[in-house]
Amino acid sequence: MTEKTTSPISLTRFAWLSIAAAVVTILLKSSAYVLTGSVGLLSDALESFVNLAAAIVALFALRMVSRPADDEFTFGYAKVEYFSSGFEGGMILLAAVGIILTAVPRLIHPQELEQVGIGLAISVVASLINLGVALVLTRAGKRYNSITLEADARHLMTDVWTTAGVLVGIALVQVTGLIRLDPIIALLVAANILFTGYRLLVRSGRGLLDVALEPEELDSVKPS
Repeated sequence: MTEKTTSPISLTRFAWLSIAAAVVTILLKSSAYVLTGSVGLLSDALESFVNLAAAIVALFALRMVSRPADDEFTFGYAKVEYFSSGFEGGMILLAAVGIILTAVPRLIHPQELEQVGIGLAISVVASLINLGVALVLTRAGKRYNSITLEADARHLMTDVWTTAGVLVGIALVQVTGLIRLDPIIALLVAANILFTGYRLLVRSGRGLLDVALEPEELDSVKPS
């Protein structure tokens, strides 16, 4: 049987893991940007700051959810997780906007990249850290039925794909010599991030509004 509940300490440890990963990847990606001057890597570093903010919010949400129901909140604090998930969706959208605002000027006025090899290696290490933490959070979110952990995991996976896209873009710049590919790839990644953030916001909104079950789900629970 799948476990659905656990102590608040057990859940918050996953949030602390996410916070630690965000701090480490911020340092790594910022170093990669300083070395290369790549707008793609700068965008990647900006998203890691969003990861840190989202992980901190997730930590507070998980602590709130652990509180028992009381006279004021007779149904408990479970829906705090939807607020956390919605916040992460909003932060993802802000990250995408930041990437776009950074990439467009570089698209108009392209710049040469420097020390690309070292920058790529650092970014790969940061991406592997995010991937490992995302997999851990995904399993924990499903095991404990936590939308907060699932949202944080999805956010980190978005970061992984962001880094992958950026690395492809920088590699193509080196192979083809087309400097504008760097901001173009960053813009394409921003579009993917916008879609992910939108999906999180929709899911959170539906949870807060107690949307009715789909017809197929209703049929499955109706008495025969």
